[in-house]
Amino acid sequence: MFCFRKVKRSHVSIWKWIQKFRHRRISSTRRNKISEYIVDETILQVGPEYIWLWVSIEPENGQILAQDITQKRNMLIVERFLSGVVR
Repeated sequence: MFCFRKVKRSHVSIWKWIQKFRHRRISSTRRNKISEYIVDETILQVGPEYIWLWVSIEPENGQILAQDITQKRNMLIVERFLSGVVR
């Protein structure tokens, strides 16, 4: 079902990645003009556990609209993430 790549990342690496790209968010006045966006979900292994990294990107500028880290993947989590992007 899923194709897992053996890429080892620590929780510190993920935290640094989020801190690096957090400041590239689009301001709330400009977000109303976005007509399309790309959503990427990536599963990462941190120690013995798997976590999901959700990122929403505007394709024209490559700017991050939203990001989230969850321990589970289900429809409620996806709806919560997408409702934050669409606002």
